This record gives sequence, structure tokens and C-alpha cells, in this order.
Amino acid sequence: MQEKKKSRPSPLSRNPHTRRDENEIRKIIAEIESGSIGIRTACFKYGLNRNTLKLWMTRLSIRTLSDNKKNPITCSMADEHKKPELNCQIKPLKKSLEYAKLKILVLETMIKVAEEELNIKIRKKNGTKQSKE
Repeated sequence: MQEKKKSRPSPLSRNPHTRRDENEIRKIIAEIESGSIGIRTACFKYGLNRNTLKLWMTRLSIRTLSDNKKNPITCSMADEHKKPELNCQIKPLKKSLEYAKLKILVLETMIKVAEEELNIKIRKKNGTKQSKE
């Protein structure tokens, strides 16, 4: 005699066309993001289409990004803590910029003096081709 195989419950038995509320959607996505189940497993477990689940994940991530943009107070508070650190970083950068500007000025002066007094052409003329040596 043939033994009956135990069949898995079909997604149709789980009412796949019912609307899910926001909390249930967040719970399903949190379960996937925590790594306890995969997307396909969640689709089978909750009777969902994979594309629907991915759409929910995209929409939820966009919402969380827009929520983060709406809270500039937290950003400004974090910026206040970073200001002293940034000021400490700015001072050495300003000094190195001044040094670089001074170095450029010295080099340009050296080139100008060499061209005038020693008649050495150092600067490349525009449109000249490189030699094939």
C-alpha cells in the first residue's frame, strides 16, 4: 500500500491576499534582517510573494531614511560634539596649505629667475609635442 506523504501547508491556506498591517510587515522584515530566516523561507512561512516582500523591504528602508532626514536636531547635536575635534584637525591643515602655497611661490620665482637671468627655458609651451628620444 502507498503511504501518504505529509504535505506542507500551502500558501493558499494562510490567506495570502489579506492585507498585512505595518507592525506585521516590520516584524517579518526584522526577522529577515536579523538573519534568523531567509527571504524564501519567510515567503513560504507567511505565504507571500518574493517580489512583494522585497518591495516591502525597499519601502521600509526608504521610510527609515526619510525619517532620519526629518530629525535634524539629532544631527546638530552630534555636530556640536564633533566641532572641537574638527577644529583641531583644521589647524594643521591650514598650516600645510600655507606651506604649500609658499613652496609654489618660491618655485615659480626660481623658474622666472632661471628663465630671465640664465636664459634657460623651463616652462613647456602650449601645444608642443613630446620628443621621441
